[in-house]
Amino acid sequence: MLKKFLKISLTQKPTIVILIICITPLLSALAQVNQTISDVVKDSIVARFNRNDFKGIYMLADTSFTKKISESRLVNYLRGNRNSGNIVGIKSQTELRGGISYHLELEARDLNLFLQVTPTKKFSSFGISNVAPQLLAVCPPVKNDNPLRSKMDIAIDSLVREYFRDPNATGLSIGLIKDGKKIIYNYGETQKGKGQLPNSHTVYEIGSITKTFITTILAQAIIDKKVTLTDDITRFLPDSFPNLSYQGQPITLQHLANHTSRLPTLPQNIGEQANFNPLTPEQNYDTILFFKALHEIKLDTLPGYKFEYSNWGIALLGYIMEKVYNQPLGTLLNKYIFVPLKMQSSGYKLSPSDKEKMALVYSENGKQVAFQEGGCLGPAGDIHSSTNDMLHYLEAQLSEKHPIIKLTHEPTKNGIGLGWGIRTNGIYRELQHNGSTQGSTANLTAFPELNSGCFIVVNNRTNIGRLIVGIQKIIKQPANNK
Repeated sequence: MLKKFLKISLTQKPTIVILIICITPLLSALAQVNQTISDVVKDSIVARFNRNDFKGIYMLADTSFTKKISESRLVNYLRGNRNSGNIVGIKSQTELRGGISYHLELEARDLNLFLQVTPTKKFSSFGISNVAPQLLAVCPPVKNDNPLRSKMDIAIDSLVREYFRDPNATGLSIGLIKDGKKIIYNYGETQKGKGQLPNSHTVYEIGSITKTFITTILAQAIIDKKVTLTDDITRFLPDSFPNLSYQGQPITLQHLANHTSRLPTLPQNIGEQANFNPLTPEQNYDTILFFKALHEIKLDTLPGYKFEYSNWGIALLGYIMEKVYNQPLGTLLNKYIFVPLKMQSSGYKLSPSDKEKMALVYSENGKQVAFQEGGCLGPAGDIHSSTNDMLHYLEAQLSEKHPIIKLTHEPTKNGIGLGWGIRTNGIYRELQHNGSTQGSTANLTAFPELNSGCFIVVNNRTNIGRLIVGIQKIIKQPANNK
């Protein structure tokens, strides 16, 4: 029996080898054909992306894709990545999971584009993802003012040095309130190559943390009995907008404040502004285009039920606050927040003198970029501030002494307050908001019951997630672990 088996095996072995030899060139040829088709689709995607033809990209999708992903979903997704600039090159490409992954070089950062294609030159799978930075083996020497005296100093230093393994990291400031005590750490430089260490009064862009300031003005208007959270927003708009309701339910001020209005992240006509630059996509966006887009929006479900983060919604809320008070938003921010909280280095919109005090800002790939100027979308992210000032703001969040602050912390829907993300473990609450611009990244976290919180800001568009989590863990520790 064993001899017979061996004989059959030996007899069949050459056949197997011949089959492998025959199949290998066939598979190679098929792979080359697939690569060629994928390259054609990729080239078409790149061209359409660079001319803002996002609907044209959707037209390249196979029905297997369109059955699962709507046109509006893909268009909004692509529009959200447009501020990375034009695609200027392909650094590499690799076969992956039955498709091709392309390493794209954009003006402000690198991205991976994954495609699976059909013989008809359509894509059946499409994905864009970040390219992880190539970290240095060890942290280089970094200028800082950390005294390294306490356990907390050393723990913070360890976290920061891990962050500075990113070769594009430039400057960093951390403001802490730990058990009521304020501490500030600064690392790196305000301008690449100049060696100037940031300090407590260095001014940074805070990006979308701005939204919590806008919702604070909303809370002030509620306290002043000028509005209610359930007010229909069309009351405050310059024209008739019957489209801003769904089955008779209108968008309210609360829906704008907690991102359930169903307005997308950005208006669909953002690319129609004069002198459009994808690196500063909001700079010249004016009220004419703003309200034109608002007239054209079609809600897809009842407002108030589904979360979708919306810069546009908060910008509209800022506009409404100006109309309610008949004052510019900058004046309202000064009157109700900056002056009462002694935030002397903070402001809305940048003057030439403001720019001289700012830490310069750098994109994800380390290139210097322009400061944030959001045009009429500014309420979503145009405040600039210092670490010292933001600790004054954080202190107000922790104490909750003022009714307008307390009101913004009241949960409304899905763990969202008025502009704040809110989580609770039954013992204490965590209030949090992140912020990013083309050249900065920030986080503000408050634990009111612990009388502790943090403000973290860097003058790079970069991922500071691990730094945030690490610092939050430190400030939540009991006082005897300092």
